[in-house]
Amino acid sequence: MPVKESKELLEALDAMKKEANKENAEKLSKLLDESIVYIPAVMPKNTDPAILRQMAGPAGKSMPVPKGAQPVPCILQNEEGKKFFPIFTSEEEIAKGTNIANYPITLNMPFKMCLDVMIKVVHVDGAVINPYSHNITMNINRKDDNGAQQQTIKVTEEQFHAIARQYMEATLLPGKIFTEGEKFIKDLCKRGGECLVEFFKEPYANSVCPYTADDYDLMTLVISDTLQLTRITMPYENLYPGMAETLFVTWNPEKKKAGYYGILKGRRGEFNKLMEITSEGKAVDYGDAPAEGSELQHIIDIVEAKQDE
Repeated sequence: MPVKESKELLEALDAMKKEANKENAEKLSKLLDESIVYIPAVMPKNTDPAILRQMAGPAGKSMPVPKGAQPVPCILQNEEGKKFFPIFTSEEEIAKGTNIANYPITLNMPFKMCLDVMIKVVHVDGAVINPYSHNITMNINRKDDNGAQQQTIKVTEEQFHAIARQYMEATLLPGKIFTEGEKFIKDLCKRGGECLVEFFKEPYANSVCPYTADDYDLMTLVISDTLQLTRITMPYENLYPGMAETLFVTWNPEKKKAGYYGILKGRRGEFNKLMEITSEGKAVDYGDAPAEGSELQHIIDIVEAKQDE
């Protein structure tokens, strides 16, 4: 689902900037563990041109990371010569940097996966979160810190699957729904999983896609003259915390208006979350997901309440 700062995360960052105590640090750490973040990067000079062509696209457009790509993280250096690995919680935070060239690439991934990447950058002194606003630094714990030269980040198979799935759920699918509306929704209802698997053609162009049409289970219901709802049960494979277990696509035939909701897998010991992506690409957090078995009615209630507004 979308890369979007929650109000709670912003408040925790503000509190930590104001007073760096243990309580604020623990709260921020917990929220970051549940967040998707941005890592600015560049591609090595010896990158295969075929990979660069796959990554080429209009400025500002999200693109998947092709398999085989090995982006190198950008590093910031302060006036004292110390080097830091920058982590941003949103695109807006990146844009706050004045008189700084735009980063060629920004990778978005779960914060915990970001930590795995960060540890491989062996010549930095630490990491900095939102360096152009909150400027919160954190130490890097390594088993071996011998001052070696910067290493190229190799996206692991797990990270690649996570990035590809996140991109499909948060960007490609809702984008298609809101831009094509009824045309795409009819195709989705007709072809089901085949329609969804097509979103993975680009990221898995040079490898075998781990998903098949049979991995998706779709059910479409006509609730009323103004509400059609399609429930999509997502594949269990590569289902990491923060990704969708179930998606709900709604359609109002009278107003020609679509809706997009998801039940996101919670971290171990925590409840699943209910999220919405609006037609403007904004994330709406409804908090803990409803009890299993009542999700469908809960989505219907939300949509019908909006229709009455």
